[in-house]
Amino acid sequence: MHTTLLAPRFLGIAPLLLIALLGCSPASDSAKTETPAAAVAPAAATAPAPSPDKAAEQTAPAAPDNVSAKLQSYITCYNKLDGRAHRTINRYSSWVKDMKAGPTGNEKVIYGLYSLFSDDVKECVTEFEQASALRPALPALDSAGKAYIASLAATDKLVAEAYTYYDRENYKDDKFAKGKALHGPLAASFESFVQASTVFSQALDVENDNLLSAQLAHIEKTEGRKLPYYQMALMAKAKQLADVLGDETFDAAAAAPRLEAFEAITDEAMAFVKPQKDALPIEWPSFESSAEEFRKASKERFRRVRDNVPYSTGERSMLKPGSGWMVDGSAEKLVKAYNGLVDASNRM
Repeated sequence: MHTTLLAPRFLGIAPLLLIALLGCSPASDSAKTETPAAAVAPAAATAPAPSPDKAAEQTAPAAPDNVSAKLQSYITCYNKLDGRAHRTINRYSSWVKDMKAGPTGNEKVIYGLYSLFSDDVKECVTEFEQASALRPALPALDSAGKAYIASLAATDKLVAEAYTYYDRENYKDDKFAKGKALHGPLAASFESFVQASTVFSQALDVENDNLLSAQLAHIEKTEGRKLPYYQMALMAKAKQLADVLGDETFDAAAAAPRLEAFEAITDEAMAFVKPQKDALPIEWPSFESSAEEFRKASKERFRRVRDNVPYSTGERSMLKPGSGWMVDGSAEKLVKAYNGLVDASNRM
């Protein structure tokens, strides 16, 4: 049984095919790049294969196979490349104190940046071309995908050059001349990529939700509310909840129904499986545990915003990439729990 979803993308920490929550927004002219609150890798929503005795009686899924294949190709590459691209932007902007002016050569610490793995980028350029050619066309998604992969490929060329320069510490030989020359094009490519990434991830989100909805309806109609249905329905409600709670600010009154809906479907799912523990997939206990962790992280996040609980000085010092997940009620902790749930679901 395998249910994959597109994870939401949050502005705050970086988002599995469920796209897992990603996280990085580009540095603006006046601000440093922050890691968005959300992401692991994504997976397109794929309905579990029907059992042999059901196959003959099932009609074709509501969503065409090509839509699933198209999303799977897009999301696989997105999960492989997007998070790393955001991390290299964050790494570079962590030591370049003014992203508008660029490096001075007098920085005490020079981290350089991360490689984007050019072979993977090239492979995904081909994957995107093939996915776009699949019918039916999804104009908004295909167009966003074309812009996204073109921006990523352009960024990769600049990053590869800059990575070599900083990795070999060549700035010690040219008084930072090339580093300064590379900064303008590099920063511009980062800004372009982040914009394209945001548009593409949103388009993926819409189409993944459409496909998931169609598959849920099909499973419920042909098989009823059994384990495949509950896994997919639980993940759909989790994603809808994470989409809201992962924002830096949100309307608690508007978020409350989503939290209630997630808890209701989770309780219903757990009640369904309780009498048949011995017949469950071996991955189920991990999935169930991850669902409970996400539930608790969601309630902590919801209460902090609903009750307007400020972060303490110590908590504020930890609200950064790598440690923000340790703060109760933080978007980072919510995203980590959500991505863990996505991972557990994608292993089913």
